[in-house]
Amino acid sequence: MSGLVYHVPVLLNETLSLLVTNNDGIYVDGTLGGGGHFRAIAGILSYKGTAIGIDRDAEAIKNVNENGFADIKAKVIIEQSRFSQFDSVLGKYGIDRIDGLFVDLGVSSRQIDEPERGFMYMKESDLDMRMDQGKGLTARELLEEKSESELAQILEKYGEIRNSRRMAAVIKNYMKHNALLTSSDLKACIVKEYGANVKIQVFAKLFQALRIAVNSELEELSVFLDKSVKYLKEGGRLAVISYHSLEDRMVKEFMRKGEEKCECGPEVLICKCKKVVLFKRITKKVVAATEDEIAKNTRSRSARLRAAQRTAGALS
Repeated sequence: MSGLVYHVPVLLNETLSLLVTNNDGIYVDGTLGGGGHFRAIAGILSYKGTAIGIDRDAEAIKNVNENGFADIKAKVIIEQSRFSQFDSVLGKYGIDRIDGLFVDLGVSSRQIDEPERGFMYMKESDLDMRMDQGKGLTARELLEEKSESELAQILEKYGEIRNSRRMAAVIKNYMKHNALLTSSDLKACIVKEYGANVKIQVFAKLFQALRIAVNSELEELSVFLDKSVKYLKEGGRLAVISYHSLEDRMVKEFMRKGEEKCECGPEVLICKCKKVVLFKRITKKVVAATEDEIAKNTRSRSARLRAAQRTAGALS
């Protein structure tokens, strides 16, 4: 299966223009997925450049490798890893500084469309939701193991669900007398409590909350962003595509804080906070898909791209 069928890359031209500034440089795609962004990044690098693709999903790694890289001039490195652990991959190859770092935080089209992966709520699918199916709890196991109060916290924090305590109680009570194995089971549980006219946004938020919890997505993103400061060269760029407000707020706040200067105030003659400027935002406003792209790929509708450039601050 080709990478384009496996996953259609969103905001591709915008990503390339904001990310790649040195054709001889080293660039990391921390969420390889179907390889669309990765191949485009690698394709514009020279024979002196290096493109590193990382994904926690073994199927994504297999798919990209099967398609080969005969058309790529740059050195290509593919490794299975969480994107938050990109530094371990760099260490394996003796790389301490890179020119660009990119992640697309969306679920790939192939993952969404395969019922056994469990990301769907519109069709019958197993309640799995793991990016790496060889590790961690499935969504079904998470629902079984979490207490009612813990589940309510997950629904509120990751799904921004109103009255999350009610929904958590509904799910846990349902599980006392019914099997909760598939997306249909979970939807039936919600419909039984809320009625047949439940808005699709309710299911979307519920499944989003479970997927984020199963894969520790926000924790992954936080670790990834913090590490980017150390590994980007001066002038190196960080680009992130997110798909919901929780991720986008994290990225926006991280980049905004990276621009902050001394906080001591004019009354302090000698700086005590030792704060240095780490980033300069390339995109003050979020970059969204055009209407033309949305018409061709509806999954690009919620995509939000932000980019920042590493400054000389505190580089060692």
